Amino acid sequence: MKYQKRVKRRTRPAFTLLELMVSMTVLALIMLLVFQMLDTTQKTFQGSRARASTFKEARVAFEGITRRIGQAMLNTYFDYKYPNNNPLSTPTGYERKSDLHFISGQAKTLLTGGKYSTHCVFFQAPLGFSLRPENQSLGSLLNSWGYFIERGDDRDQIPQFLSSYNYSDASRERYRLMEFRPPTENMQVYGGNLRNRYSTDWFKTQINLQSAGGVPFSRPLAENIIALVIEPKRSDKAGVAALAPKYEYDSRRFQQTNNPRDETKHQLPPLVEVTMVAVDEQSVLRNEQINGGTLEELVRVGLFTNQSQYESDLAILERDLVDKRITYRVFNETVAIRASKFSDPQFLR
Repeated sequence: MKYQKRVKRRTRPAFTLLELMVSMTVLALIMLLVFQMLDTTQKTFQGSRARASTFKEARVAFEGITRRIGQAMLNTYFDYKYPNNNPLSTPTGYERKSDLHFISGQAKTLLTGGKYSTHCVFFQAPLGFSLRPENQSLGSLLNSWGYFIERGDDRDQIPQFLSSYNYSDASRERYRLMEFRPPTENMQVYGGNLRNRYSTDWFKTQINLQSAGGVPFSRPLAENIIALVIEPKRSDKAGVAALAPKYEYDSRRFQQTNNPRDETKHQLPPLVEVTMVAVDEQSVLRNEQINGGTLEELVRVGLFTNQSQYESDLAILERDLVDKRITYRVFNETVAIRASKFSDPQFLR
């Protein structure tokens, strides 16, 4: 009788129901964390792209401002200095002169007849802008140029073929960065006689002419620009007195103050620090709804009137915007004016 040996088969280990439930729970937690990380990354990317798109117009406008201010010129020359500016008398020496003009300061002071914010700047530069076909090939034609912020509606931007419709209810009141750019054939810094030739408010006349329905010499560059700060600066070392302590610079100021030793006389500032604050449209719309459809003043009265308080003024403005839940961006750059040959005021004595 034969006996067969029983072979013991090895049983494969299996997962218990509890182990499966624990594994699935851990896997679900890992998947949840991964999805949350992906969602956060996507939202951050979309937010950054949206902010970049929102302020794209403002960034392009700011680059244009800094580039053109750097091209400002006065084309100074030296001529005889006459006692009491009498050309029939015997000259007593030489003095610096120029027919061009560089001026910056408070917009509400330099401009009238509109709602203006913070600062403005006006100058001449070889920008070659002309409406005459025979002049458009001349790239170095001299132009008057400038920048300011104006508060108003957008009715003047409605196309002519839609002017017969009533858009009064749809017009939007906004702060807009304006570029003053008359063609070279309309440059009023020169005049028919000496009085008009050395006028210091040539820009005001043409801007007011546009406000009264005249020739549009200004165009909007960007909307929702609430602050433009222009600070002419020295290139000297720290500790020297500010060149424009009240943010006011005028290469013809000596005419009004009768001060022939004014250091700004026919001189361009070596440096100009430009600061621009832009806000996004969605924040403005939300703020309008909170204020019953009225555009709120976002820049406190009295800010940016003293150069020594620049940092604190900017901090106050930023804090106000944060408190009102307004998304904003600050653009800042110091521009070197290439044509500036700023000399010591003792040279004028």
